[in-house]
Amino acid sequence: MPPSPARTSRLSAADRREIIITAAIEQFALHGFDAASMDEIAAGASVTKPIIYRHFHSKRNLYLELLQEVGERLTSSIEVATATVEPPHDRLRAGVVAFFDFVQHHRSAYLLLFGGRGQRDDEFQHVVDDIQLRIAQLVASRVSGVEDETYRVFVSFALIGLTHGAARSYLLDIERHHSDRFRARLAAKRAAQTAELLWSGMRNLST
Repeated sequence: MPPSPARTSRLSAADRREIIITAAIEQFALHGFDAASMDEIAAGASVTKPIIYRHFHSKRNLYLELLQEVGERLTSSIEVATATVEPPHDRLRAGVVAFFDFVQHHRSAYLLLFGGRGQRDDEFQHVVDDIQLRIAQLVASRVSGVEDETYRVFVSFALIGLTHGAARSYLLDIERHHSDRFRARLAAKRAAQTAELLWSGMRNLST
């Protein structure tokens, strides 16, 4: 339930911005950039449209900032999860677990980034591609074990593609189940299965 207008009016600018971001993520993930309504975003955040425009210059500016912010959150979560883990097998699993944890707890944010509803726009697609590249480079530097840099990044993109497929399968599975416990258990199971599938392929890599 969104906060009441009275409560929202007492929030700091940073807190109000965060509420707007949360409402906007939900609307853009559900409807895509073109169909999402600024009126609905304002209603979801319990603010007026002029207040949104104090924080974001335009609907397009809001969408771009959301892509960048959500992408940073996902990349950072994977980076932190894999920073101090050894050996590579455990590091890969830690990264996949962090990825599925993001999908489980931030479903709309994941769909905003990778659901494809806004990526017919070249500028939006460029931002998403850049996020994908950052994640691929992170995986390449910490997990793949392949010496050739170009091939290493190629392998990393392939791993990310498979992980996206597993995440979409997970999201389809949980649509029929509303239990948080079920969703958490399935996320853990799919993360473990995905990590093992990735690792079994990586062990046979050659340049």
